[in-house]
Amino acid sequence: MRRWVSLTAVLVACLAGGPAAAMVGEPHLEHEIGEPFPDLTFPGLLEPGDYRALGLDRDSGPVRLSEIPGDLLILEFFNRYCITCQRQVPYLAEVFRRGQQGDLAGRLKVLAVGVGNRPVDLRRFRRETGAVYPMTPDPLFERWMELGDPGGTPFTLFLLRREGRWILADFHLGLQGDTEILARARVMLEGRVDLARRAVTSTRPEHHPPLGLTPEERAARARSFLSRVAGRSVDVERLVVEGVEVYRAREPGGPALDLYARISSRDPVCDVCHAVHFLLAFDRRGRVRGFEPIHVTKFGNEPWSREDAERMDRILAGRPMEGLRFDPETDAVTSATMSSALIFDEARRTAALLAKLPGS
Repeated sequence: MRRWVSLTAVLVACLAGGPAAAMVGEPHLEHEIGEPFPDLTFPGLLEPGDYRALGLDRDSGPVRLSEIPGDLLILEFFNRYCITCQRQVPYLAEVFRRGQQGDLAGRLKVLAVGVGNRPVDLRRFRRETGAVYPMTPDPLFERWMELGDPGGTPFTLFLLRREGRWILADFHLGLQGDTEILARARVMLEGRVDLARRAVTSTRPEHHPPLGLTPEERAARARSFLSRVAGRSVDVERLVVEGVEVYRAREPGGPALDLYARISSRDPVCDVCHAVHFLLAFDRRGRVRGFEPIHVTKFGNEPWSREDAERMDRILAGRPMEGLRFDPETDAVTSATMSSALIFDEARRTAALLAKLPGS
């Protein structure tokens, strides 16, 4: 009991002073503490029983956050391949169990969102880990990007109902025990958190970790990459399309070619993983023409080998970017499923640039 009271006291002090400001390596989040949280819509929950567990009087169909009853919603974003997320499961399962009992029954709800995961991936995850709490897939990273691409999982948000709306009360990146989560929940439910006090910073954290390449170095990497893809030496022309830097190949001293490249960067979906930086080549038809890593890692944050890079190049080459879907069974580099999924998603999002490319 003394340990519980002590932890609760610490949480009261932290929450009252703006928890996000005290975090080390603060994630990128588009929403402020104390503000109404967006009414995210999910295409459906994983199983019919998840609807009832969430307090909904049906067993199918899309779900909006505003539909979920209760006073506090613990919304966890995770990835089924993230080691820390796997370690989090028994703690979140205990929170879910405790939320159905005693004074928390009907007041505390739990929903987990599988970032970059399909329903089939989440069902396997549930069988393997015993994750009994409600789940929903986010296979195309859509809800994740609405948050602002926070930079890692497990990423847990605490949403408190005020005047009929969910308000962002707290968030946390990384592993949390059930005792800590429940203590935070009680502090919020008892009204002992000042939601009017927000973390204010003069500058926001950079969305993607910097590449460390100068403009000249980026152009040189793009020229070398596009020359390899074209099979001969080419020059490059720098374009900016919708704020995105794109390089167009040109014959030396001659016309432009139907060959483009962009340097892509994505924050990780694992709290202990590195960001991925890579080159992607494509043409106006929207076909991938080549792939090359700049800094991409796999399990243990080990850099990809030449064989890994060549495998991803073979997997992507010739495929249309629009509607590109990732299948971890066939499209992943060994021990690099999360990095592979991010590469696929970035290629899919690159398709939106095609209509904005300037003429020759």
